[in-house]
Amino acid sequence: MRLASQALLLSAALSLALSVHVASADTPPAGVGALIDAQTMQSVRHDPELRTLLGLSGDGIDLSGQLTDVSLPRRAELRAQMQGNLDALERIDASRLTGQDRWSHGLAVWFYQRQIELMQPDWAPAWLPVGASTYAVDQLFSVPVQLPAFLENQHAVRDEASARAYISRLHAVATKIDQVRANFDLQARHGVLPPQVAMEGAASQIRALTQPDPASSPLVQSFRRKLDKVGAFTAQQREALLAQAARAVREDANPAYARLLARLDEEIARKPGSRGMWALPGGDAYYDAALRWNTSTDLGADAIHRIGVDEVARIEKAMDALLVAQDRRTGSVGERMSALVKDPRFQYADTDAGRAELVGDIKRTLAALTPHIPDYFGRTPPQPLDVRPVPKESQATAPGAYYVQPAMDGSRPGIYFINLGNLEANTRWSLPTLTYHEGSPGHHFQIAIGQTLTDLPMLRRSLNPSAFSEGWALYAEQLASEMGLYRDDPWGDLGRLRAELFRSVRLVVDTGLHRKRWTPEQAIAYMHEHTGMPLDEVRIEVYRYLVQPGQACSYKIGHLKFVELRERARTALGERFDIRAFHDLVLGNGAMPLAVLEASVDDWIRTQRGTVAKAR
Repeated sequence: MRLASQALLLSAALSLALSVHVASADTPPAGVGALIDAQTMQSVRHDPELRTLLGLSGDGIDLSGQLTDVSLPRRAELRAQMQGNLDALERIDASRLTGQDRWSHGLAVWFYQRQIELMQPDWAPAWLPVGASTYAVDQLFSVPVQLPAFLENQHAVRDEASARAYISRLHAVATKIDQVRANFDLQARHGVLPPQVAMEGAASQIRALTQPDPASSPLVQSFRRKLDKVGAFTAQQREALLAQAARAVREDANPAYARLLARLDEEIARKPGSRGMWALPGGDAYYDAALRWNTSTDLGADAIHRIGVDEVARIEKAMDALLVAQDRRTGSVGERMSALVKDPRFQYADTDAGRAELVGDIKRTLAALTPHIPDYFGRTPPQPLDVRPVPKESQATAPGAYYVQPAMDGSRPGIYFINLGNLEANTRWSLPTLTYHEGSPGHHFQIAIGQTLTDLPMLRRSLNPSAFSEGWALYAEQLASEMGLYRDDPWGDLGRLRAELFRSVRLVVDTGLHRKRWTPEQAIAYMHEHTGMPLDEVRIEVYRYLVQPGQACSYKIGHLKFVELRERARTALGERFDIRAFHDLVLGNGAMPLAVLEASVDDWIRTQRGTVAKAR
C-alpha cells in the first residue's frame, strides 16, 4: 500500500539535480558511487523536508525551520539539473564497471531518464514526479494534503530550537501553499485540471483543517502533543510557544489555505468531471511514461491489462476452491467475499476494546512470524518496528494502512500505521496479510535493511522504485504462506488470495481508466464485482488511481518478477539454491528497477555456478 508515500515517498523531494560535479569522458569507473553521492547529497543539503524525512543532522546545516521550494522557477532548474546529472553519468563507460557500481549506475541512469521523461509536458509541476503528485492539488498525495501529515509525523520536537523550527515552518506554510496555487494555475492554463473528485476531496480536507479556531487547529494540536512529550519546558514556556504557533496559523497558514480553497471552489463549480490521463494534452504519452516509471519495465498498457485479466481469472479459481472447502458455494467469488466482509465472526467490535484487540492481533501476528525468519533470511533489519493507529483527524482520508521508514539517525523506528476509522475494513481474515505487507517481512524488511547499506550510494539506500518496494511487499505476503503461517488458517489464506486478487484487479482498472477510457463508474463496478470490497472502499481506491496514474500497476508487476527470478535461480542452481541467500541478495542490494534487479540476480546465479565448478 502506500509507503508513506511519500511511499511512501521518501523520494518525493529527492531533487538529485544540484550537482556541481561533472564527470569527464575518462572518469574512472571507481568514481561512479562517489559521483552519485555528490549529486544526491548536494540536493539533500538544499531540501529542508527531505533532510527531515531522512533524519539527517549534524553536518553543520540547519534547514529545520524551512519548507522545500516548489515555486514555478524550480521547474526549469530541475529539468536542467537532472539532465546535467544524467549527462555526467552517461559519459561513464558502463561496460568498464564492476561490482556494485554496475547496479548503482543502472539505477541512477534509469532514475534520471524516467524523471526527465515525466517532466517533459509544459504543464508538469515544479517538483520531481518521483513519489509526488501529478496534479498540483489532489485528495491524497499533493502538498496541501500532505503538509500537515509531514509536520505531524516527521518534524520531531526535542528542545526549544526544534520547537521554534516547527513554528517557523508554520509561518512558511503560507509561501508554500501560494506556490502550489501558482502551479495549479499553470496547469489550468494548459487545460490540465485535477479530476473533480480529487478537487472536492482536497477542498473537504482544507475546510476541516482551517475550520477550527487557530488555537485548536490540527497544526497547533500536533505541536501541543509534541511539547507534552518534552519535559524541559515550564508551563509558561509551553503556553508561549503554543500561542506563537496559533499566531502563525492565524496570520499565515490558514489565509494561504483559504486562498487555495477559493481557487478550488471556483473550478469545482464548473463541474469539469473526472477522467483519466487520456483526456489531458499529451496524456497518452504521459501515461506510457508513468507506466515505465512505476513498473520499471517497458510493458505497454494493453499488455498490462491482459496480464491483469489473466491473473484475476487464475486467482478467482483458487479462491473458489477455498470457499467451497469452507462450504461457501453460492454466488460469484466477489459476492461470497462481500458476505464474508460482513460476517460478524471476523469483525472487531467498534469500541476502544475492539481497536485495542486489533492492534494486539497485529503484534501477535508479527510475534508468530519471528521464529520462521532465520529459515528465510540471513540479514534482518536492526531498526525496531512500531505499530501505531492513524491519528483520528487523518482517518477519513488515510489509506487502510501504510509504512513510514525509520529515520537514518535512529531517532524514529519504522512505523506500521493502521487505520482504525473503519473497523469493517480490517477483518480478522485480512489483517495477517496486511501486516506481512506493511510490516515484516514486507516494507519494514526491505526499506529498513536498505538504510543499513552504508557502503552503497545514498540514492541506493533511499530511493524505492515502486515495482521493487510494492512487488517485494506482495511477494512477502506469498512468502508468509510458504512459511506455513496459514496452515491452520484457511480464512487467513483466503485473505491472502483476496489481497493478491485486489492487486491484479488494479492492473485492469488502472489501464482501463487511463488508456481504455473507462469512467470512474465503470472501474468501480469492475473492482466491486471481482473483489467484493465495499463500494465506499472501492471508490477511494479508484479515485486514487485517477490521480496517481500507473502506480497501482507496480505491485503485481513487481511481484511477478520476484517470483520469476526466484524460480529461475532455483531451476538454475537446483539443490544448491538457498532461499536465505536469494533474499539476502535482493534486499542487500537495495531497491532497484526491475531490469537492474534481474541483471543482479543473473550475475549471482553465474557466480554461484562458478563457485561450485571451482570447488569440483
